[in-house]
Amino acid sequence: MSLDLSYIHLAVLGLAAALLIAAALRDANTYRIPNVVSFALLALFPVYVLTSPQDVPWGQHLFTFGLVLACGFVLFAKKYAGAGDIKLLAVMGLWAGPQFLAVFLFVTAVAGGLLGLAIAALTYRRNHLNGDKKLKTLAKTPIPYGVAIAIGGLCTLMMLSHPALFSASIL
Repeated sequence: MSLDLSYIHLAVLGLAAALLIAAALRDANTYRIPNVVSFALLALFPVYVLTSPQDVPWGQHLFTFGLVLACGFVLFAKKYAGAGDIKLLAVMGLWAGPQFLAVFLFVTAVAGGLLGLAIAALTYRRNHLNGDKKLKTLAKTPIPYGVAIAIGGLCTLMMLSHPALFSASIL
């Protein structure tokens, strides 16, 4: 009896999706993304590579991870993003690789923009109902960007789970 790697492969993708959902929920509630989520996604990637029915150019994926992490470090140093956001963004850059990085970043950016607009509208409404019309409060409202990263990551995992549908990538 031989072990069917396709079931393990799909289970790895499912577990990665569950970890992204957990990260999004935690970030939405606490504005923190646990390190264990990013490390678990990092540890799952080699299992994804070993069980993939197609060849995965893991070297290119590692390069993408390093590039996203380096760019993220600059964003963190300038206080534009939190450390948890950068770690999750980098590890999902690893999963996306060069083939799906542009799609991952685009979906993440759109989701982040919509999330920001929704939070701004809710904050404005809350301030308006309370009689507080300070725009300063609105500008300082935090955004749980892990939610947007998780949405982009889930989109990436969907593309990875259906390689025949998404073989003609943007890059």
